[in-house]
Amino acid sequence: MTTNGSGDGSEKRVRKYLLVARIGPKSLHAKWLAAGVDRNYDVFLSSYEPNSPAIQEDGVYFERRLGRKVAGYDGFLRENAKLISRYKYICFLDEDIEASPASINGIFSRCDQHNLKIAQPALTWDSHFTYACLLRQRRYALRYVNFVEMMCPVFRRDILERIAPLYALGYESGIDLIWCNLVAESPRDFAVIDEFPVRHTEPVGGNKSANGFADGRLYEDDIHAILAQFRLPWLRATPFSAVGRSGRESSGRKSLLPWALVLLAAAPLRRPMAGRLRAILVHWRHLWLGAAGNMRTKFPAGIAGRFADAAVRATRRPMEMTGRHIPMQGMPPVPSLRSGLRRQADRRETISAEGGLTFRREDR
Repeated sequence: MTTNGSGDGSEKRVRKYLLVARIGPKSLHAKWLAAGVDRNYDVFLSSYEPNSPAIQEDGVYFERRLGRKVAGYDGFLRENAKLISRYKYICFLDEDIEASPASINGIFSRCDQHNLKIAQPALTWDSHFTYACLLRQRRYALRYVNFVEMMCPVFRRDILERIAPLYALGYESGIDLIWCNLVAESPRDFAVIDEFPVRHTEPVGGNKSANGFADGRLYEDDIHAILAQFRLPWLRATPFSAVGRSGRESSGRKSLLPWALVLLAAAPLRRPMAGRLRAILVHWRHLWLGAAGNMRTKFPAGIAGRFADAAVRATRRPMEMTGRHIPMQGMPPVPSLRSGLRRQADRRETISAEGGLTFRREDR
């Protein structure tokens, strides 16, 4: 049960969903809490600014936790297992995402309705984006995909508990290339929800120095390292199928390609236009030439177990404020990209999926 933020106990209510965000001076969380809509979600705000004022509202948890984004989520997961257990779906929303309470309500509701493992809202065309696959397509209510980005993932609670050790590995980029592959079983496990888009207001990587990407360290460094550790290639971000507004499903890449052509109109809405256009053309090429799919993987030996042991030892109460982050001890060294790719010569088993698509699972 959630107690109102004022702490006076005057109002209590139960909500099924939780929105969690690392916030700073430019955070858009006030829009997520706007009055006038009855929220179906509580909010946990974790501030990385040491002097940020506490926020006291109904259904809002607040803490101060210094440090980087992914490392901060790791601390939240370790120390709030009991709180998380109250909710069916949990969303990790970047602070520069513009979304209304009505849209967030809809996102959570669609995740629950379709029993999705991991999902995210689509991005409006005027958003800053990396993957054109995730731009909104108005024809659809949602599209089943093989990839969900780190910007605004929504996890079913049991799935979040399974993938949570990813946040403890020390990478600030690339964990979103792993999590779907850890839990993939069906082409209907993951989705981008077109019906309730959100707007990404800041350029991708705008806060990279605060998250440790400085002095020559690149996003790609973390990405290649974690892919090597999990023995995965960088898979295409591609939809399996789509559900229209009428509820009718369209399967197969060729049926999805014509409606992706309209994304061309999104290219000139932000700069640099050339980069946006390139991303859209890459998405078209993936739809035309590449089958959607996930490649099953698992945590390297010992990682998940060490995370579970640490979670059991955590005793801090959810509302306590802190700025410390306890790193995972005894982590194995990250293998090189070359050795990780060389190990991809393992045999793979093919799992059939609708529309002639395939899932690929490593046969260990």
